[in-house]
Amino acid sequence: MRFVHGYVADVDEAVALVLREAGRVDMTQEAADLFLTSIDTTKLRTDAEKAVDTEVRRRYGRNARWQGELYFVPLPRLRYEALPVPLLMFNLQPYLVAGLAILNTDHSPYINLAGPIGKPEKLILPLEFLQTMLDETLDSFHIVAKDGTRTNWKVPFLQEPLRLPDGFLHDLSCELERKSVLSWLLGYGDNGRGVMPQVVGSLLGLQFRTVPTTSLSDKQLWSQDDVLETLIRMFGAQKARTLLNTALPHLKADMTNEEAIRLIIQMAGKES
Repeated sequence: MRFVHGYVADVDEAVALVLREAGRVDMTQEAADLFLTSIDTTKLRTDAEKAVDTEVRRRYGRNARWQGELYFVPLPRLRYEALPVPLLMFNLQPYLVAGLAILNTDHSPYINLAGPIGKPEKLILPLEFLQTMLDETLDSFHIVAKDGTRTNWKVPFLQEPLRLPDGFLHDLSCELERKSVLSWLLGYGDNGRGVMPQVVGSLLGLQFRTVPTTSLSDKQLWSQDDVLETLIRMFGAQKARTLLNTALPHLKADMTNEEAIRLIIQMAGKES
């Protein structure tokens, strides 16, 4: 825990402070906001109050008291996993930010206390589940349980039900209506750029998995319109056109749509 000059007045200021203190200034505040309701803060609050008591008395003396607001900010770190199914794993480290007024001292200062608290929690997002969100076909998965804040989903190839916070799922759905998967991942800075090629490549495979296998002589050759349409779904219109124009000299006439898109994604990953 570290005392930081100033006084946070709301959760937005708390998130901004955590990003600075954790050295994650390349992550957007919007990306961090996605996980604000993804951890159980009941036990954390008890531990946080004890930690604040200890730090305040250590700095201002045993008679010092405090009052203020406690904010909990889960800071995500993304990792791609290929097994048992392709998925994104979010390692969520909770951070405490306390905007404090120190009492029983000569000058009653206002100050912040910030730092990690508690153990990291994990949240997983299978990419097949993410693809159904993009396709707006989430009802293809069966709900096996709900408790008011989280929902358990039956997902193929997972032994245990997928348990996701309702707030996270709602906010992610809203984000993906406004931006591409690429733009969403780039919100996590270098960490997001690191997993982008695997995530986008896996989503591409899911989109083409229902295409029947054909002989070389019968295979459908790539179409610029089809490739562009798929890229727009992944990257947004402006980025998609830029990627396609850059890759055009490297695309062979005998490629399929999937082969062309995979090459474009590989080139995009090298550039990032």
